[in-house]
This record gives sequence, C-alpha cells and structure tokens, in this order.
Amino acid sequence: MTADRSLPQGVAISRRGDKRLPKLARRFLAAVTSVGLVAAVAVPSATSAAAAVPADSSSAKRIMSGWLPYWTTSESTKSFVENADLFSDISPFWHNAVKSSKTASKVAIKNNSLSSGTHASVLPKLKDKGALVLPSITDGTGTGHMSAVMRNSKKRTALVNQISSLVNSNGYDGIDLDFEKFAFSDGQASWKKTRPAWVKFIIELSGVLHANGKKLAVAVPPMGVSNGDYWVYDWPAIGPYIDKLRIMAYDYAYSVPGPVGGPLSWVNKIAAYAASVMPPSKVQLGTPTYGRDWVVWKKGTGCPSVSKMTYQTRDIGSVIKGTPAGKWGRDPASLERTYTYKVKYNNGKCKVKRSAWVPDTTTVLERARIASAHGLNGIATWMIGSETSDQWAPLRSIASNLPFSATGGKNSQKIKLNVSAKKGAKGRKVSLTGKVKPVRTGKKVKLQKKKNGKWSKIRTTRTSAAGKYAFTVKATGKKTRLRIKAVGGKKYIKKLRYVTLKNK
Repeated sequence: MTADRSLPQGVAISRRGDKRLPKLARRFLAAVTSVGLVAAVAVPSATSAAAAVPADSSSAKRIMSGWLPYWTTSESTKSFVENADLFSDISPFWHNAVKSSKTASKVAIKNNSLSSGTHASVLPKLKDKGALVLPSITDGTGTGHMSAVMRNSKKRTALVNQISSLVNSNGYDGIDLDFEKFAFSDGQASWKKTRPAWVKFIIELSGVLHANGKKLAVAVPPMGVSNGDYWVYDWPAIGPYIDKLRIMAYDYAYSVPGPVGGPLSWVNKIAAYAASVMPPSKVQLGTPTYGRDWVVWKKGTGCPSVSKMTYQTRDIGSVIKGTPAGKWGRDPASLERTYTYKVKYNNGKCKVKRSAWVPDTTTVLERARIASAHGLNGIATWMIGSETSDQWAPLRSIASNLPFSATGGKNSQKIKLNVSAKKGAKGRKVSLTGKVKPVRTGKKVKLQKKKNGKWSKIRTTRTSAAGKYAFTVKATGKKTRLRIKAVGGKKYIKKLRYVTLKNK
C-alpha cells in the first residue's frame, strides 16, 4: 500500500500480492497506523546500472504511461501535465465494477467515490496534452463474480456493451481493465475455467472498441516467472486483440522485508517473456514509486498493531527520524534503497527493529533501460504524482537516446541481413551478419536450414550491445536454403530473410 497525505487519516492504497498464491501485485484499500516518523534523508547515488545518459530532450519519445489515483487528483494531474511530453497514454482511476441485480450483466460500473464530479474538469486537461486517455475500471464485484459473468455469453456481451457505452458517452480514447480478482481472490483452482472466458471477453470487447476507433489496455500481474506466473490472464491469447499490456511488475516483497519492485533479474525475465509472446510495442513495464517499512521484530508493550507502513517515494526523505545519508544503502540486486534501524514507541516501553525498502529515481531509470533492452513500448508508473521530481530529466535523456518500440506493431521490429563469402583452405565459407532494430542487447537470433520441407535450427546467437549478430557457415556444394529468424516468439516473427548458397 502507498500512504498519501490527501487521504483521510489512516487510509492507504496499493497493488499487492497474496502469499497464498505466487507473489505480486494488486491494488487494495487498507488501514494503516500513523506512528509519526519524521526526518530528512539523503541517499547516495548508485554505482552501477544507473549511469548517466546524454541529455537530448528535443527527440524524447513518449515512453511512459501510468495511473492517476483519484485520491490525489490535483497532485497527480499536475505531475502528468508538467511531463506530458513523455506520455503516450494515461489512466485516471475513475471507475469500479460492482455487483448489480439491475443490469443484464449483473455488473454496474460506478464512479470511484472520491472522483465523482472531477471527470469533466480533469479530462480536457489530460486530452489537451496529446496522450490517449484510457480510464481504469477496477473489479470490486467480489470473489468469483466477474469470472462467472464472463463465462455466461449473454452477461459477457452485456458487460462489453456497458463498457463501450461508458467510453463513447464520456469521450474517452479507450479503457484500461484492472481486473485483479482472478489472481488474488478467486483462487488458482478457478483459473482453468476463467482463462478461456477472459480471452473471449477480451476478443469481444476489443472488437467493439476498435470498431469505434477506441483502444483497449489491460493491467495484469506477471507471467513467465516461477514465483509469479499468473497464467489465467493468458498473454499470448489476448496479445493480438489488446492495444496495451501493462505489467504490474511490483509488490515482489509484501509480507516480509525485501525489494518492492523485485530483483532486476526477475523484472528482466518478465519483460523477456512478454516480448516473446506478443509485439513488444504493445507492452508497458509497470514501475513502482512507493516503498515499504516492515517490522523485523518488536518487544515490550504498546507496540504498533500494524507491522508495515507504506510511503510514496517522494516522501521518503521525511518519514524516518534522524537518518543520516550514510545510513541508507542500495541493494545491488534491485537497486532499491534500503535501511534497517531501531525505534522506540510508547515512551520507550516498546522496542522495534524495522527494515525500509524504497525504489527511487535510480530504480525507475534502470527499469526503463530494461524496457528498452527488450524493445518494449516503455514503462507504466504506479502511481503518477508519488515520484520524486528528480526522475524527469534523466527519463527524458533515456527517452531521447535509447530505443523503444514504435507503435507499428509487427513492423516495429526489423532484422537486417548481409551475406558475404570467401574461399579458404577448407572450402567456401559464408558469413551472415546483420542487426536487429530497434537495438536489442542479448536477444536471440536463430539461423535455420530447410530440409525435407521443414525448418530446423542450425545454431543460435545473441545480439551485441549494438544489436548486431553474426553467423559463419560452410557451403556444402548443394543448393541450401537458410533463413534468419528475428527476436520474438513463434507467432511474432518480425521479418525473415532467405538465402540460397552454392559451393562455387
């Protein structure tokens, strides 16, 4: 959860994981107890992957998306408006689906309580900045309800029409679905039935939205990692129909101390999997701008009843009392700031040891680099307005100087092939060299040969830092048909080149 000053006392919000299932992300409202921790904190800069990128804001690409919390409408809107040149789209948290006995779908789509009355004034400000406005619908229907609706063809179609009407009547550019009950409430035993129903719903909804020129985004927990494979959301199946996949790659540590955004190796695997099953140009890597502070142990009387607290990244400099800069460390695996300390409560009658973990600008920048390395569309921030202001200048540098997928779907990834040959002491050798664009570091490129009507792999290499690859083959004296397979999954080969080789 992420505490916010504009919320009523004791209320916070987050995307969280449930330890009864694989770890990870959902939003929820929860009570927290304020313990009055106050101080200024300075944090040493990272020494590894957060190296500076030359500034060139004139060519900055729109590499960002994110969510605008309704409980911080003024602050989050201001943050977006001031940095809108970096955003391709934005999702205000405006709507919630609830149970209803009065609709054909058995679902009603309500305005979030604190956002009612603000849409009309905020929407023009968002649309004026050139980013698509895709408001979010969260699932507040309760355990199993949304899954049951989607499994019923009449209810499913009715819900599709409700969402389409909501988008069209309000002048939205599309919608963002944040349906997390499947993962964190329904139970994994339900996924086998839910998955095909979810796919049918996405296909039907996208058809209706696209017919009206509207977009469909989905916010989903990860796939492709052993400790967070939420396969119920079936990325490969929905990939051809959605416009944006926002991966909630955070809340790795929830119940126990650890990196909120997870180790970078974990983030990298999630991004790699997404790029292998759908066009990377559709994928946005979720990035947290909040941190947590856990109780490691406590002793005495009058200790706080809440074992963890959550802070916005922008507030971390004022939440831990008397913390000098040298006390904060940086976890090398996640690049998050971390600090373990002791504190007393109840006039010293309670002693507590706490462990704080907070992503900051360094963390955000490194996750943007991971998105670039896999050719993704960019990053999606939970939450806009809770970040530190010093992230924007270096993000513009990254957006100007690193490659990200264009919005051209399959055409956003290309592979170049050059063929050269020379005859040595052991016969004719042929070099096949080229480059993947946008530049991808360490991505697989396969050399294949056709035999008896079937393609088989000869060997695999990985692209260099410049996105280049190279193969050398020996001619056999027979007509040989080779091809280079570009980065991606079987369904999303971006471009193929075929070569006929002879030994003369």
